[in-house]
Amino acid sequence: MDIDLRSTMDIQITALEWMPQDGRYVRYYPEAGIDVFMEQRPDGSIEVTPHEFHDEAMSIFDYPLSEVYHGDSEILLRLQEFYRRCWVLRLQDPFISLMITILTQNKTADSARRTFHRLQRRYKGIDVHKMACADKRELEELIRFSGPYKASYMIECSRQIEERWGGSLEWMRRAPTDEARRALLSLHGVGPKTADCVLLFSLGHSVVPVDTHICRVSQRLGLSMSMGDSEAAKRRVKEDLERGLKMPGMAHLLIINLGRDFCKALAPLHHICPVEELCPKRGVVRPERLV
Repeated sequence: MDIDLRSTMDIQITALEWMPQDGRYVRYYPEAGIDVFMEQRPDGSIEVTPHEFHDEAMSIFDYPLSEVYHGDSEILLRLQEFYRRCWVLRLQDPFISLMITILTQNKTADSARRTFHRLQRRYKGIDVHKMACADKRELEELIRFSGPYKASYMIECSRQIEERWGGSLEWMRRAPTDEARRALLSLHGVGPKTADCVLLFSLGHSVVPVDTHICRVSQRLGLSMSMGDSEAAKRRVKEDLERGLKMPGMAHLLIINLGRDFCKALAPLHHICPVEELCPKRGVVRPERLV
């Protein structure tokens, strides 16, 4: 496997079970009660410690981004080649994905990682029953850096999952996408992006989660003709990507990578951007090269 660990672990919800720590990534394995570390060595290989967890840890890597898009968008094809060493991770447990995505709402991924790691250690692995029965004050303290108000979201939606579907979201894998999305949106604290992240990263539905960053980069690239980041604009971007381009959901990771590395909100790095000559730079105030 030829893997760029940083670009792989920094852009998808499934990677947030792993927390950056001193140049490595660490994940708490509740079954064994220990932390497992993953680190990219100078020669490009990935080292897992303790070594006996190597095969299990490496099994999270599913396929490279070079295999994610098969359409005719020259920009997406260029990005797919540029980010060929970034890998899509295997689908995640949907309840874990839901909890992590709630933690990311209006917060950084790093904050959500630290909070999730703390929850895993405290509860010896979270599940729907443990969250439904959690003490609200204790949970508020545990998640304080990711927003203590989210404790009510996590507890209430866990109770709803138990009451409505016997504690499992697995039935949504087989349900039509629209039906599964409506069900997720009916849960306390779940909005459109959270629902789409769970559908994509856990349940295998090819949807495109859209936020302010996806809006900005898609508009600049000319992949969507909407403008701004209003809810109406986000809906238009989602429609343009899913129906207009027929872009597979996982291909939105290409857009996330570009936004993180080059297409900055205030000072896009045109002079080193891999799609500079293909990009119409819609909405950019100073589209000329930066030197």
